[in-house]
Amino acid sequence: MAVGVSTRAAVQACAFADSALALIRLQHPQAAYQELAKGRDLWLPTRTDPSGDLDQVGARIALDQGRLDTAEQFAAASTRRWEGSPNQRARTDSIILLATIHVKAGEQRGLQLAHHAVTEVTQLTSVRARRRLLPLAHTLETRPGSDARDLARMARDVAANRM
Repeated sequence: MAVGVSTRAAVQACAFADSALALIRLQHPQAAYQELAKGRDLWLPTRTDPSGDLDQVGARIALDQGRLDTAEQFAAASTRRWEGSPNQRARTDSIILLATIHVKAGEQRGLQLAHHAVTEVTQLTSVRARRRLLPLAHTLETRPGSDARDLARMARDVAANRM
């Protein structure tokens, strides 16, 4: 079976995105942004394409760098992208990421977003989505207050598939 040009570009864009995430974890932010830019230049997916959300990658890179304002902008764009989409997993991934950023920033709305994210994940069977709750749970544990601790425990229970 021949691979079409758009399919090849999509796979290459995803590879650049994965490379960007690996580079940021290796503490090479400039190289990470260059890889992300290459991915964006290659392929502009349709709104409903589950592999096309490079805004999530940008948000994760900015979050890893502690650039919360930039991370929030990317995560908000990703969340808007999936509003009304039948792709519940992609929408939930964006919501988890946005909640993590808001909680990390210490914003009051962060707890509401975190509760919404955890609730959304309970409606999925995706192990991957459940595991994406772990950074949110960790971030919630760093916040003061019993509400944050209760949400962290709830997120860990959902991640472990106990809910």
